[in-house]
Amino acid sequence: MKELLKNKTFKKYLNIIVGCFLLSVSLNVFLKPNHFVLGGVTGFGIILDSVFQTTFGIPFPLSISNILINLPLFLIAYKIFGFKFLGNTLFATFFLSFCLAITDFLPTFTEDVFLAAVFGAVLDGIALGLIIKNRCSTGGTDLLAIIINKFIKHIQISKILLCIDATIIFMGIIVFGVKPTLYAIMSVFIVSRVIGAVVDGFDFAKAVFIISDKSEEIGHSILNIIDRGATALDAHGMYTKNKKNVIFCIVKQKQIPELKEVVADIDENAFVVIANVSEVIGRGFKGIVE
Repeated sequence: MKELLKNKTFKKYLNIIVGCFLLSVSLNVFLKPNHFVLGGVTGFGIILDSVFQTTFGIPFPLSISNILINLPLFLIAYKIFGFKFLGNTLFATFFLSFCLAITDFLPTFTEDVFLAAVFGAVLDGIALGLIIKNRCSTGGTDLLAIIINKFIKHIQISKILLCIDATIIFMGIIVFGVKPTLYAIMSVFIVSRVIGAVVDGFDFAKAVFIISDKSEEIGHSILNIIDRGATALDAHGMYTKNKKNVIFCIVKQKQIPELKEVVADIDENAFVVIANVSEVIGRGFKGIVE
C-alpha cells in the first residue's frame, strides 16, 4: 500500500477523484439548494434544473446537464486540438457526473444561507484546488474559453472565461433574484482564495533578506543555531557604492522570532526584510512533486 501511495499516477488520480467527490457534495448540499450560481457548467446546470422544475414540473439533474453540455465541447475540442489535448479532463468530467448522481440523495443545508455560501465555497475551492493542482479540469467554461480563443486570438482566455461566467451569473440574477446572486459572488471570491491556498500550499514560510556589515557572522549563526541554509548575494549600496553581502534565507514562520534575536545579538543596525512565501520546494521543505 505504501508503494502504491508513492506512485505519482495513483496519487494524481486519487486527488482528482477526491476533488470530484467534494465538488459534488458542495454543489448538492450547499450551492444548488440555495440557488448559488458561481458560473461554469454546473452553475448553468443549477439554472436549467430550476427552469425545468418551474416550467415542466420535472428536475434536470446536474449529473445529466454536466454531461450534455460538456459533450459537444469535447467533440469540438477533439476536432480542433486532438485527443491528447483533452487528457484527464474527460475522466474528471464523467467522474464528476457520477459523483453528482450518487450524492444527490444527501440532505441539503438551507437553514442558514450565509453558512451555506461560506462552507459551500470552501468545499468547492478545496475540490477545484485538488483537481487543478494535478493539471486537470472538469471541462465546461474553461474548455469553451479555449475553443473561442482559437478563433479570436486577440482576446485572452482569462477575459473570455470571465465574460462567460459573468453571463451565467447574470442569468442567475434573472432566475433566482439579486440576493442569492450576491451570496454567490461572495462565494466566488472565497473559492478563488481557497484554490490558491490548495495549489500553492498551506505550509507558509518566510523569505528573509539581511543587509549587514557582519553578514558573514550572521550567515554562520543561521546555519549553526537556526539550522537553516543561507545564501550570500553580492551587492553594493547605490549611495555609498560600498560592497556588501546580502544574506538570503527561507525559514519556517515559527523560526522568525529566533532569527530576529540572532541578528539583533550580532548587529542591531542590520537591515532585515521579511516576506511571506506561499510555497517552498527544495531540501528541508518539500519535493518538487508530492
